[in-house]
Amino acid sequence: MRTHSELKAFIFGMIGVSLFLLLLMVLVYGESTGTILHGLALRSPLLLTGSADLSSFGGGFSANVIISLWAMLIVGVCGVVLGIGLISSNPAMRLPSSFLMNVLRNSPWLVILYAMLYLLPFEVTLFGTTYFISPTMKAIVGLSLPVTANMAEVFRGGVEAIPTGQWESARALGYRRLQILRHVVVPQAIPLMIPNIMTTYATLFIGTSLVVVTGTEDVLSLARVVIASDGDQFATGIYIYVLFLFFIFAFPIAVLTRWLERRIRRST
Repeated sequence: MRTHSELKAFIFGMIGVSLFLLLLMVLVYGESTGTILHGLALRSPLLLTGSADLSSFGGGFSANVIISLWAMLIVGVCGVVLGIGLISSNPAMRLPSSFLMNVLRNSPWLVILYAMLYLLPFEVTLFGTTYFISPTMKAIVGLSLPVTANMAEVFRGGVEAIPTGQWESARALGYRRLQILRHVVVPQAIPLMIPNIMTTYATLFIGTSLVVVTGTEDVLSLARVVIASDGDQFATGIYIYVLFLFFIFAFPIAVLTRWLERRIRRST
């Protein structure tokens, strides 16, 4: 029943929001709605892929997706490492980890993105080979830093939610701390972490709308190009279209997160 209710919520959400955005466009443009929709259809390849004739991929909305996927990978690895530092019994690991987590977690994303734009060089030379650091790479690093702090907190919270009796029982069997963490605690904590991890990833994806400040050719950057090219009369329609793109990617994650939360709540 719950699965069906989530499926209904997904279907109604997708249809309802789509109709709402269409209605909003009709209210704004009136009889010109058809012309605006036709213009959006012609510009969709550019906004989705960065190429007007679909001959290439990696710009527009696909850039937002690619940046979010790379950032998710970095956040997953670095967040766990930082989370292990947060729960370490060694103050030499715990205190620097706590300091780093607090700095990153309380830093505005936009400020970090701007900082990466100027702190990271445009190219580095290693062993005689020069590597170009693209705006996309700077955007990935800039987004990964603050979200890593959030992921570390998710990891810490999940581990600390496991009863201390599990630690004591494993110690009685001769396990060391890292062995307990790896073989006993983390396997039990992962189901508790999953909803928060997915919420963090959904927030990260929505945050890719900020990477426009790094000069990345994401969907917002190309939206401004289209508006400058086609005229301000398309601005509202294009931004509604961009909003729709982010919604259809982020909403399924939100529905799946709620479904997982209910399953985990029933199983505990």
